[in-house]
Amino acid sequence: MKTLQKAMFIILFLVCALLNAQKDKLAEDPFSVNNHENKNSEEKPWQNRTPEELRVWANQNLHGKLTAKKVIIDAEHPEWGWFRKSGLGIFLHWGLPSANANTGDAWAIQWSEKKEKAGRYMEPATKMFAVADTWNPDKYDPNKWLKAASKSGFGYAVFTTRHHDGYALWPSKYGDWDTGDKMHGRDLVKDYVQACRANNIKVGFYYSGPNWHYTHKNKEFEHPKTNTYTINYKHEKVDRIPKRTKEMIKGEREESRNQVKELMNDYGPIDVMWWDGNVAVDADELKKMQPNIFVARGNIATPEGLGHGKSNNLKVVNQTNWWWEMCVKSENTFTPNWHYGITCETNHWDTNKLLTELIRCRALGGNLLVNVPPKGNGEMMDWFYEVCNEMESWMKHSREATYNVDLKAPLPTLDKTQNLTTVKGNIYYSLPDAENKILIDDVDKPIAVSLLRTKGGLSFNYSIKNRRLEIILDESVVTTLPDLVKIDFENKQ
Repeated sequence: MKTLQKAMFIILFLVCALLNAQKDKLAEDPFSVNNHENKNSEEKPWQNRTPEELRVWANQNLHGKLTAKKVIIDAEHPEWGWFRKSGLGIFLHWGLPSANANTGDAWAIQWSEKKEKAGRYMEPATKMFAVADTWNPDKYDPNKWLKAASKSGFGYAVFTTRHHDGYALWPSKYGDWDTGDKMHGRDLVKDYVQACRANNIKVGFYYSGPNWHYTHKNKEFEHPKTNTYTINYKHEKVDRIPKRTKEMIKGEREESRNQVKELMNDYGPIDVMWWDGNVAVDADELKKMQPNIFVARGNIATPEGLGHGKSNNLKVVNQTNWWWEMCVKSENTFTPNWHYGITCETNHWDTNKLLTELIRCRALGGNLLVNVPPKGNGEMMDWFYEVCNEMESWMKHSREATYNVDLKAPLPTLDKTQNLTTVKGNIYYSLPDAENKILIDDVDKPIAVSLLRTKGGLSFNYSIKNRRLEIILDESVVTTLPDLVKIDFENKQ
């Protein structure tokens, strides 16, 4: 029997390894991500499966960004404990696409038949690349951004040091497509790092392995590929593109490797590395330069957007014992732009939406990395500061419900309750539903129930027979922001 179990475990391990090896591919067009549907057809697939079995199931049924390369044991990596405690990061997509206020879509540079039929905006590489000749953000003030973010509960930031357009936001010694060549040596990365440290924000770098600018005349600019023709960097339909030589391919890889080495060696301790597309420097080499760096994309599960990040999906990821972080645009209706576009000024989350998403992620065992894109001139949008002010007030009374909470499965949300519920030791923090009701099954009778915002006690109903707890908030105590209920049990459930 033990031999059979060992054989089954080896098979499961090999299947996971094979599927993980297939995930190292280019980043995805947001248009494609938004239209992706998982194969998942089971209501609660995490039930009746071991974590090992569920990992295999997830690899076969969920999008690759909902899976991780390995299980991280918390106790083995105390240097990464801050990441799990924090729970909230700000994603700062900023670069050449930000200067085109009409779109903010970096992927507009990639043509596709589907996007053309859908009437989506697309632009030739020549147009986006030309921005570098004049772009010089005169109102760039990351200290102002991150001061507001820190006060409102953000614990870390991730900044696009180089996006897919390949333009490096620091004066790199490698290549000729950076601020050293186009901005008289201005170091935008250095200003960002200093602002993080001045405001007690952990420093994160996003770096794109793909570089659409490098030997762009020898690259196809269509995604996905067509069969009857191809698209060049001018968005012309042609029969063929001059093939890239081995030297070109090698040169691109070496430039990326050397640029990442600069980022790791020239800016002091870096807390987070966030790869997009292929990984430019392997984990062992990265660790030699930054021993305590935490690799997010490329290591843990990083569901992208609310499509990947449905609660059932996130529950699966948590039950597999994978760490996860949902990266999502702060928009109410879908657009393809991660960078700033004029629609970001009106189509954005309010404070209630952002805090509710934070609570949902924490209740399902992960982190929220929310994208708020600065303008092309370096200013942050006004609404961001308004949201930060409201978040700062909320955090003063309710941060304990999202910071340093328990993330280890199983968690009550989606099993014991449909209310978003975070856990800290013997305490539950539950968010009432649209009818101001909380209903939790299979729990002991609490010793105290209170409104977290006011600390005032609340009445509740408890059925000993059904082990069911019911709490209904009076409308008079409900506000426009999440009003969490603190439920204190004598022993952890």
